[in-house]
Parts: sequence; structure tokens; C-alpha cells
Amino acid sequence: MAFTGSIENRLLIRELYDRYGDASWRGDRGSWVSCFTEDGRWVSHLFDCHGRAELIKTWDGLWKDWSHVAFLYTLGSLEVSGERASARSYAREIVQLKTGGLFKLAGQYDDELVRHNGEWLFASRVYKVLIAELPGDAPAAG
Repeated sequence: MAFTGSIENRLLIRELYDRYGDASWRGDRGSWVSCFTEDGRWVSHLFDCHGRAELIKTWDGLWKDWSHVAFLYTLGSLEVSGERASARSYAREIVQLKTGGLFKLAGQYDDELVRHNGEWLFASRVYKVLIAELPGDAPAAG
């Protein structure tokens, strides 16, 4: 995959990623879920949810134990074709638990996006953990 499609669409899609990241940093469920289509899907090693009601339920389940999230991303590829796009992105997440511990993840998202009423949204985000440091894990020696 490469970076293809009009600069305008690629910019609008990058702004969607920025909005998603900002909502994650701020713990703003409403802004975060608005990044998905009504029937959007979010898949990870912990869950497979479909539709905004399940997205909200999953968000709430995660955030019941979290106090803060640091969410950084970079796009690895983005191909836009008409009203649809496919992307690969990488995320670095550090989660502060309400109990005081941290867990850290680095992973890959394989994303499908659609333009609906002129707005780009995630139709599907499939996440794969590449590196994990969980509470109690000793950091790897460098």
C-alpha cells in the first residue's frame, strides 16, 4: 500500500485520525464514537464490537479502570478510491490505571474508511498488538 488519492481527501482523513487521537487523549467518548460510522466495527485482542451502541459499551468498560490515555499514531499507508479508503496506522498507547499502574501498547490498525455525507469515518478498525508492557511486567533491558 502507498499514499494515493487526492490531497484533499488524504488531508480530511488525517484530520479524522487527529480527531480520534484527541478524543482518546481527552477521554471524550462522544467525540471518539463520532469518528465511526453508525455500524462501525472496532476489533482488538480483547473485543470485537459492531455499531455505535457496542462501541460506547466497550469504551465505557475500558474507561471504568482508566484515568488517562496517551495516544500517538502515525500513518503507514493510505489509499483513497472514490468514497472508500484503506489505511494502515501504528499507535503507541500508554494507559494510566485508576489503581495507579500503567500499561503500554504499540500496535497496528488496519482500517477501512468511508465518506458519508462528505465526512470521512471509520467503517472498521482492526487492531493487532505488536508490543505490550502490562502492569508488573519488567521492562526489557536495552
